[in-house]
Amino acid sequence: MEYVGIFGGLTLGILGWFFGREAARKRGGLDEMNNYIWTKARSTSWYFTAAAIYVLMTLELLGVELSIIPALSILLFVHLSSWAVAGLLYSSRLIQNVPNYTIVLSSVIFAFFLLFFVCVSLFTDNWKFLLAAIPPILMNTIIMVIVARKAKRANPNGNGT
Repeated sequence: MEYVGIFGGLTLGILGWFFGREAARKRGGLDEMNNYIWTKARSTSWYFTAAAIYVLMTLELLGVELSIIPALSILLFVHLSSWAVAGLLYSSRLIQNVPNYTIVLSSVIFAFFLLFFVCVSLFTDNWKFLLAAIPPILMNTIIMVIVARKAKRANPNGNGT
């Protein structure tokens, strides 16, 4: 049954990628800007993947044992989802002027990490996974506060533009 999930998901992913690229090609969407956005998004996702590797190593040092399939599944999930979120945010940033873009990005990252670690804790029945969520959530909270203060100092009227 596991083979259906692994290879069925891979097959559906490849088919979705292929037909999506065909539709984008027909509409003229595969240009230099598209390549730039998704290359930058892929680069950003590697930062999240590296952070996830360090979190998994830290969990191992704390005594949380994971077999290879869950660990690789977590890494794959982090990499692909951060690639998708970063690509969507970079695309929306270039398409329309999003006010307080850094705060929006930090909020998405904050919610992603919190949801991810809560789900992992629930699925494994191990609360120690929530400890791994503290550093990235704390860092994102600090970033959001700093950016909000800078934006307030730069624009004391508070109209958001």
